[in-house]
Amino acid sequence: MKNIALIFVGCLFLFSCDSSRVFEENLKISNENWSINDIKTFEVNIADTNSLMNVLVNVRHTSSYSFSNLWLFVKTTNPSGIIQTDTLECILAEPDGKWLGDGGITDLWSLRTYFNTQRFNKKGKYVFEIEQAMRYGEKAKLLNLEGVSDIGLRIETAN
Repeated sequence: MKNIALIFVGCLFLFSCDSSRVFEENLKISNENWSINDIKTFEVNIADTNSLMNVLVNVRHTSSYSFSNLWLFVKTTNPSGIIQTDTLECILAEPDGKWLGDGGITDLWSLRTYFNTQRFNKKGKYVFEIEQAMRYGEKAKLLNLEGVSDIGLRIETAN
């Protein structure tokens, strides 16, 4: 009985440690091959219009990913239907090629990239669409990206 109580308290501690998180979801990339046509969509219900919020993008990739960075288009639609599109560069490796972020033991690396800090001005549903924007060569050939396993969105209260 004592062991069950300790496990319960431990679980409460683990789940309560991330009190700044407002939203977080990670979506799988099919076969770890991110197609240029595969836009990941996140719907977030925002109730707090007073607090500043950090918006971050989660990236999980394997060592088979061929680049040291990842360019993304991030489109945000607010509850009034106003759309804003931005470009975000996620730096995945140091100049010497060493992967950044957590992981590596199972050949899966995870890192979180800061997108922006904002105060959401309206309550309601915000839609975030994340599209890979990697291009290669003189003619800016669009790429399907091998080695990207998940893309996610995190919104947290700013400290």
